[in-house]
Amino acid sequence: MQTVQITESPQPTTSSPTGFAFSGLQKGILLVIILGVLYLRLALRRRKRELVCPHCGKRNPHHLANCQNCSAPLFRS
Repeated sequence: MQTVQITESPQPTTSSPTGFAFSGLQKGILLVIILGVLYLRLALRRRKRELVCPHCGKRNPHHLANCQNCSAPLFRS
């Protein structure tokens, strides 16, 4: 019976052409930050488009002509 001896060769290290590479944790954190910024931009944009009733102060979607709460006309500026 023959015995086979297995030797481990060192894994070659991969290098980035730019010399800058992210680890898995850094990629995850960066993704969370980017998604957070995008969410905030969309939320602020949506809030700007809402109309505030001059009579009762309730926020209404941008496509309505009258307030949902008191039926007062909503004026666009």
